[in-house]
Amino acid sequence: MLFSDPENIISFTGNAIPGFRPNGKIEVLSGGNLNFVWRVWGEGGGTVIVKYAPPYIAKAPDIPISPRRILIEAAVLRLFDEPLLQPLGSGRIHPPKLLYADEKEHAIILEDIGVMIPLDEIGAEAPVYSLGRELGAFIGRLHRFTCRNRSIAEAINNREIQQTRLEVQYARTGPLLRGFGVGNAAALGEKARKLGEKYLSQGKCLIMGDLWPRSVLVAPGGSRIRLIDWEFAHYGRPAQDVAHFLAHLWMLQHRAGSEERRSEFRQLQHSFMENYLAELGPEKPFLWDKQEWEDANIHFGAEILARTLGSFQAGYLYEGLAPGHPAIREAVGEAVRRMGNG
Repeated sequence: MLFSDPENIISFTGNAIPGFRPNGKIEVLSGGNLNFVWRVWGEGGGTVIVKYAPPYIAKAPDIPISPRRILIEAAVLRLFDEPLLQPLGSGRIHPPKLLYADEKEHAIILEDIGVMIPLDEIGAEAPVYSLGRELGAFIGRLHRFTCRNRSIAEAINNREIQQTRLEVQYARTGPLLRGFGVGNAAALGEKARKLGEKYLSQGKCLIMGDLWPRSVLVAPGGSRIRLIDWEFAHYGRPAQDVAHFLAHLWMLQHRAGSEERRSEFRQLQHSFMENYLAELGPEKPFLWDKQEWEDANIHFGAEILARTLGSFQAGYLYEGLAPGHPAIREAVGEAVRRMGNG
């Protein structure tokens, strides 16, 4: 396999980027779950990021997932260089720049954005409220600029990833709740399954698809924000972005070690949602109606269950906690409450 050998990664990079001459130094990067990622050094000290998508989740090899996800990411990143999304690609917050994409090898090369901190690890020095404001506004504009856009809908049709989400997350909600002893597990599981099936179809706008704290990288002091990992992007429904992020902010508050830390994440949540809704402008009735609120509650609960009882507990806030642990019971209770309101 091409990406199993560092020498091959170095050679791949040198052949792909004109003028970039690798000096032989390579670093394995961690932080994500889906892919294998490396930093490659060039002569003169320049660096690029190489990202390879295997046909499974890198940190959960027993879960198959289409390697075409990396081509979706490449297609989305190209959109930020086109007139429609160029305003979003040139501000203080934007995705990394795509340098190269290899459709056969399911690999891309990105600009190196440097040392940045995942949103869940930012310290007190970061301007939390303004981070939420900027992120909410960015996602709101992304949804508004791309709504009712047929060409983007055809180009970013990520049904394979949505099918995996249906199988790995939504369809497992009922069994997880039943195993936990929730009385209305069947009804809530059916809600989640139907939502997953709904998300297979073409939606309203381009969504980021995996909007969680580790996809939001912040420079020291909050001077720059970069949104990484666009493999789950889809022409889908706004609730899948918004509820995904809000569910993680709730979990960060729940597991915070101090009231001060909980307050920071509450501020971030408030500023994100306030500015998201404001940026929808005249498209708000179309993009964020009563049904989106209901769907958001269902996804919110399903995401908490995936992180507490499901396949994605490891490596995150509830890692190693048994089902009977008070934190798990509280989180599942919140998930059940939200889904009941969906």
